[in-house]
Amino acid sequence: MFRVIIPASGRGERVGASIPKQYLSLKGIPLFIHTLRVFERHPLCEGIIFVLREEFFSYAKEQIESFGLRKILSLVKGGSFRQESVYNGVLACSSWKGILLVHDVVRPFVSEELITKVYEAARLYGVALPAIPVRDALIRGDGETLLEPVNREGLYQVQTPQGAKIDLLREALERAKEDGLIFPDEGSLLHHYGYKVKIVSGSFINFKITYPEDFLLAERLISE
Repeated sequence: MFRVIIPASGRGERVGASIPKQYLSLKGIPLFIHTLRVFERHPLCEGIIFVLREEFFSYAKEQIESFGLRKILSLVKGGSFRQESVYNGVLACSSWKGILLVHDVVRPFVSEELITKVYEAARLYGVALPAIPVRDALIRGDGETLLEPVNREGLYQVQTPQGAKIDLLREALERAKEDGLIFPDEGSLLHHYGYKVKIVSGSFINFKITYPEDFLLAERLISE
């Protein structure tokens, strides 16, 4: 069994909306509810820690109750950046021991199979994350002109959920706080502090909703 932290404190400005994108409606249902439901339905998930800005607590509680979600263990106040929000979520787990997953709230199409793969790999290796090979040609540019091509061999796009034994994650987060370091995700954090991170095959459908066109694609996928 595992628990999952869903950090949702981001402002989501790139989507061009007046409220954070995780609260926008996707086919009549808030985006964050779509994501929470995936873990609510996972047979190995024993609880969800939802980390968000305090001003959205009331709205989130109302929607969680409205959609009958029962695995929400707590709503936790988010930090000013992802790593701080995840740390707050870890603290909310108190003395609990086990595998903890962390998943982006704006990845609603993660499959039960992928979640299970990450959980099993984290259980075996201590730390795991999903990734997909980079498919497109890569270049380095200055915003206007191409400076040089980049060899994509051995390059991957990292996804979530990322999983780790909670003691390892807690220790790494505390060390990063002491060292004044900020990492983009849990895999990078744990790798920095010397842990071997197992890669499992991700899914191209497990994309992150970031721009307006991503919402259009998401609506089409839900309709199908």
